[in-house]
Amino acid sequence: MTDSSARTRWRRPRTWILLVAAVAALWFVGSLVLVGWHAKQANSALQAMTDQIAAGDPQAAAASIESAHGDTAAVQDAVNSPPISALKAVPYFRTNLDGVSTFMAAAQEVLDAASVTNDVYARLSGSDGLGQAAFANGTINVAALQQIQPQIDQIDAILTQADQTLRQVPAGVSPMLRQYVDEAGAEVAGIQRGLAIYEEILPDLPTLLGEDKPATYLVVFHNAGELFPGGGAALSTAVVRFDKGKMEVLEKGPVSPDFTNPAFPWDPVSRGPYYAETNARDGFAWSNLHQDYRITGENMMRSWVATGNRPVDGVISLDPEALAAAVSATGPIQTELYGQITADNLVQKLFFEGYNEDAAAQQQRKAVNQQLIDEMLARIQSGTGALTVGRAIFATAPGHHVRVHLSNNRLAEALREAQADGAQPPPEPDRIAFFTQNQNSSKVDIFQTRRVIHDVHLDRNGSARIVQTAKVTNAAPAEGGSPLEDRIGYTTRWAFHWNIVFLPDDAQDVKIAANPGDIKQDSRVFTDTDGRKAVRVGRWIPPGESSYTTVSYRLPDGTFGRDGNLEYRAGVEHQLTTNGVDLTVNVYGPSAPQPLEGEWTVDGDTAHTRFPVTRPTVVALGYGVR
Repeated sequence: MTDSSARTRWRRPRTWILLVAAVAALWFVGSLVLVGWHAKQANSALQAMTDQIAAGDPQAAAASIESAHGDTAAVQDAVNSPPISALKAVPYFRTNLDGVSTFMAAAQEVLDAASVTNDVYARLSGSDGLGQAAFANGTINVAALQQIQPQIDQIDAILTQADQTLRQVPAGVSPMLRQYVDEAGAEVAGIQRGLAIYEEILPDLPTLLGEDKPATYLVVFHNAGELFPGGGAALSTAVVRFDKGKMEVLEKGPVSPDFTNPAFPWDPVSRGPYYAETNARDGFAWSNLHQDYRITGENMMRSWVATGNRPVDGVISLDPEALAAAVSATGPIQTELYGQITADNLVQKLFFEGYNEDAAAQQQRKAVNQQLIDEMLARIQSGTGALTVGRAIFATAPGHHVRVHLSNNRLAEALREAQADGAQPPPEPDRIAFFTQNQNSSKVDIFQTRRVIHDVHLDRNGSARIVQTAKVTNAAPAEGGSPLEDRIGYTTRWAFHWNIVFLPDDAQDVKIAANPGDIKQDSRVFTDTDGRKAVRVGRWIPPGESSYTTVSYRLPDGTFGRDGNLEYRAGVEHQLTTNGVDLTVNVYGPSAPQPLEGEWTVDGDTAHTRFPVTRPTVVALGYGVR
């Protein structure tokens, strides 16, 4: 190529246009890469901030917040500056770029709230050096908790503004951005709910923490190896007293034979199919049979007193998932029998492996259980452990892994808002509530797997025919424990339990059956505490086999609406099984439905949903003109 040819090419307009286009493209791509980098950095800083606040490192958290502020501001500037802002000439891009800018503005507001939250945590832990810590050396300083009210109000005001900003994100943004916006909105709503709970509890804190007179609480650790509708059998107990905020463990230990066979009867709140209405002689270990903890908590306190103990001001129940959360937050525990117990192996070590041992090793396992509980109590009493452990444990409340009941139903609304009262869903026209209740003192329920299929044939007159089938598999290994011919006892590998199905109040033509085998048939229809019906059937299950319980019933005209204008709605109740419950709901209706609650797949006039039941929930469909 000659010099003259090269000079001629550079004089051509097309060459300059291509060069400008290339530079613009590089500028645009570079800007996008920079936006992505800043977004990634902001996300990393946010994750670090959360961990640093929880770990009581306010300086590091403050640095992370400042970093996230800078990165979110950089993203916001980039989408509002050339060359990316040039895309706003296209309506679709304009909607999404405006959405990103608004989302980043909300993120900045959330970071402002996080900064105040960091200051609050520093004040609570005493790491700010400005005053007495709210949590220190096993004492909760009520005055210090009350002094953070201005910061709580400030956080609430900032989050209220952030919520309003999130609501301004355009409706037509991309599904991915909408998902981020919805997740952020849910996070903000969750924090605001927590602030509302704090506001509601604050006036009662002096009483709860024994400012005027000591307050005593029963803490119960439940073992999911022996299932009851209200959770596992009581594994261990501790009596905790607060006297002017100072926490003291008065007594602790495994549930003893004295608790399992009280000398005096007690009057339970709940009726059949659990207890006699008066003079129940079931021991404390079986006082949590009702599936709703608002009932179970009261039953446990009544049974506790019947064993000869002093009345308590409340009862707190924890299961292995709650303990695992506490271990995750505070670090592993070293044991002689199992080595290091971590959040990941706690259930495996203490249950799956523990129930394969001989009788002598069982006593060692009980000692390890107690060591774990003692360590958790010690961590709560030392330093800022109460804040860390409490935060971790109460994060499991939606799944009922921690539940709280206070005497005289104190703070019932606050506990409900915190999802810590262990309530099942409110009465709905239909009810999906299958539970098992251990009857042979075995510990094989830790291996139980369960699948429930709920088929609903909905008529345009608002009636329905319903068939529910529950498959319960005893996945316990045949080896280990007692000889297979032994069906009853602590180490048997056989399962025997009542299969209990709770029904809507208006259920008619109720039938219950189990697949062929060694069956215990119960022809009674019980009335639950809430006035609704319950039926049950029992079946022996050898290791590796399954039972199938089938219940059918009819709901009358008008139950779900009339003239094709219907709303199918069912409350899904939750039992604390280790392996979860696989639920399928099939609704066959008179017309194409509209999903109202839950994730449904609709095919013509049929709707399906399948999900693991990890907490109480509600599913619903609408038909016809709404």
